[in-house]
Parts: sequence; structure tokens; C-alpha cells
Amino acid sequence: MKPGSLKKGSVENGKNRADPGITRACRGRETDYSSGMKRSVCLFFVLGTTLGWGVAPQEEPIVKVVDKVRPAVVNIYTERIVEQQVADPFDAYMNQFFGGGMARGNRILQTPVRNLGSGVIIRPDGYIVTNQHVASRADKLKIRVTLANGKDYEAKLLRDDDLQDLALIRVDSPEPLPYLDVEKISPNLLGQTVLVLGNPIGYESSVSAGILSAKDRTLTIGDLTMEGLLQTDAAINPGNSGGPLVDLEGNLVGLSSAKMSVAQNLPVESIGFAIPAERVKRFIEDAIAIVEGKKAPPPERSAAVVLKEKFGLLLKDLAPQDSVQLGYGGRQGLLVTGVEKGSPAEGAGVQKGMLIVGLGSVPCRSLEELPRTVRQLKGGEDVRVTVLGATRQGNFVALRSGAVVLKAR
Repeated sequence: MKPGSLKKGSVENGKNRADPGITRACRGRETDYSSGMKRSVCLFFVLGTTLGWGVAPQEEPIVKVVDKVRPAVVNIYTERIVEQQVADPFDAYMNQFFGGGMARGNRILQTPVRNLGSGVIIRPDGYIVTNQHVASRADKLKIRVTLANGKDYEAKLLRDDDLQDLALIRVDSPEPLPYLDVEKISPNLLGQTVLVLGNPIGYESSVSAGILSAKDRTLTIGDLTMEGLLQTDAAINPGNSGGPLVDLEGNLVGLSSAKMSVAQNLPVESIGFAIPAERVKRFIEDAIAIVEGKKAPPPERSAAVVLKEKFGLLLKDLAPQDSVQLGYGGRQGLLVTGVEKGSPAEGAGVQKGMLIVGLGSVPCRSLEELPRTVRQLKGGEDVRVTVLGATRQGNFVALRSGAVVLKAR
């Protein structure tokens, strides 16, 4: 070697040159190092990764969060009885062939409807928040809650909001329960890691991970349109509804609500939706304040109230006998009992005594059956209203039908 010459790995001008030979050694390629040097370098990397740079499973952030949040997540099983009146076949037979006289009356069929979902304990005294469609209000409703430790409790529905799809239930426990503090909520940043905990298709205490994919999403499910939802690619399946989404600090991101499985007749994966934590927190605060008598419940915002408020229409259900008497031949609909002066309805020519038989594409049979979208009407929205008018001409009744567009005020 000539004086002043340098070999690989030596020092030049006081700085270490990177030696590509080390990388090549670990890849099994030829270098200027001996085989012993190769083994030493590779062993250094393996031991360094295992002992210094790796993370033990029990120290992983997700594992720690699950260990922290899981005790507060519950499985919810509900059962409600749906009653239907069914004509007795014996009565139909007797009426047809013997002129009746031995009727036994309609039979009442009781059908149990079962549902499952998830929830999260939000106070140690047993308050639990979940989705309204999990613990929907119904007669003879039974709610059973199972904690992560396997203990079962009967729960009671305290408050619900079908437009927000949120419900508050409670269990009585002699001892304080583990809970998730909803005072600490996540900042909800796009791309942050989120965890979904719950009871998908009956598999209790399941966990899935993903990211927060988007915010301010709008989703229509049946007759309900929900706005401002969070979107995630973490797995949300039937049974996850009502369970929490949390971040890597265990703070509430939102409440699992729905999953998109088909769009434009094509299967869709990794698109789930959640109700934001801020909205959940507001609902919890209001609901508990009402339950504990610290706040008066808001007036019921029924379809009748909204249609009066937005269009100036005073409506009532039309009974079959009244329908015949008024000349509508037994047709069902909403009878206009009054029209406010200066209202959109008056401006469109709607009059007292007319029968509303359609709102948009939805037929109107009774106020109770109107879709929830009616109660979500906003000012400035246009709604096509189909009406019937009956005019008596001697012994005859002339029916006229038409459609008007009303702009909500």
C-alpha cells in the first residue's frame, strides 16, 4: 500500500466514511470483510433491534389503550315484543259460508324482535351511552347489558334521540363501574390512528384498528339523514353500533354508528361511520341533566309541529268514517284543519278541508308514519306536496288532485 492511501472503513479528514460493505454483508454479498466480521455486524443489528429498538407486545400503544378502555365497553342485547292483529281464519270461514254469528275476533300475535349492539359506560354509577337504533324505544322492551368481566345487568332506557341516533341507558350496580371519561375527547385529526371496540356479530370485546379517514360525512339510512359524521377504515360491523372509537391515548373519538357495504350495486370495504365525540358529549350532558331533574325536557318536535312551523299547515289524521263523510271515499291522508295566514301553504293555495296524500315521494297515511326526514326539514328546502280536494255537486262529489311546491320557512 502506498503511503497516504486509504482503504475502505478508514478515516479521511477526521470524518468516518460510510462503509457500504456492512450493508452488503447482511445481504450475503461479497465485501472486503472477513466472514467473521460479517457475522459480527449482522449479529449487532439483530441484537440491537431485539433488545434496544423493538417494543415488547405489552408495551405497544394499542395494547395499552385496549387494556385501559375495554373494561368500560359493554355488550347490549335487546328484545321487544311487536304485536299484530291477525284475522282468525275461522271467522273468515264462518262469515263466508254461514253468515258469521260465531266470530271469535282478531287474534293478537306477539313476535319477539331481538337486537344486539355495544355501548360504553360513561360514569361509575352506571350511565351508558349507545345508539338509539340499538336501544330503540318500544313497549315491553328488555335490555340486557354484559360487562367485559362477564357480569350481566338489566338496563333501563332513560332518554333517546332518534334524529341523532343516540340513547342513554343505565344499570344499577352496588359497586362503582369502570368508565370512559368523556370529558377528554380526541382532537380528531385526519390520519390519526383510531380503535373500534365492541360486539360485532356477537363476538364480544372485539377490537379493530384503522385511521380517521374523513370528517363531515353525510349518510342516509332509511328515513334518516345524518350529517357531520366521521369516516374510518377500522372495521365496523353489525353489533359494533354504539361502541366507542378511541385514539391512542384512550380519548373518545366518536360512537360507531354504521357501515357502508354496497354503493352503486358494488361491494364496498373499509368505510365505516361514527358520531363525533363532541355531539355525543352534548347529548350525554343534556340527557343526564333531564333525568336528574336539573333541566326541563325540550318540547316534543313531532312531524305535526314541524309541518306547522315550516309550512303553516295544521293537520290531523283522517279516520276512515270521516274520509267517507267528507267525500274522500275512505282514502287515507292528513286532513288540513287550518292554514296560517301569510304561510307558504296559504301562498300555494292550500285550503282547509283538503287532504294531503303525499310529501315528496312519500305517501301520507298518518302523522305517526311520516319519515324522520320530515322532522329534519330546514329553512329554504322545497317539498312537493300532493293534495286532494273534494267538492260536492248535488248528490255527487268531485275529486280534484294536484301538487304544489312549498318552500320551508
